[in-house]
Amino acid sequence: MNDGYSIIIEVIEKIRARHTLRQLDYIVSWEEPDRAKGLDLDATKKRVCELIKAKGLKDKVIAEKLGITPQAVNKWRHKGTFFVLENLYVLSGLLGVSVDELLVPIAVRTWNVLIEVR
Repeated sequence: MNDGYSIIIEVIEKIRARHTLRQLDYIVSWEEPDRAKGLDLDATKKRVCELIKAKGLKDKVIAEKLGITPQAVNKWRHKGTFFVLENLYVLSGLLGVSVDELLVPIAVRTWNVLIEVR
């Protein structure tokens, strides 16, 4: 995920290109996880399971990569227990996504920034 500063810089660069056309004020909005609120573990587990299903990965393959038994993988995928968070790094590599894309925050913080052109 991009941090707020890089998003503002990106928007400012876009505005510079439009600057020669006309002078307008812009409001830039974006959302980012509210890290202080924590993770929604059920939604995170659901997202991980959906990605595993979409990739067609089997419990045995995942277990070999994580160094655990296929029964342990089956247990956290189907019976409601949750996997060890350290395994998210390996899972993210197997699924081809970043760890941030696997995690689902409880709350999202919205940022609105007014950029005044003078």
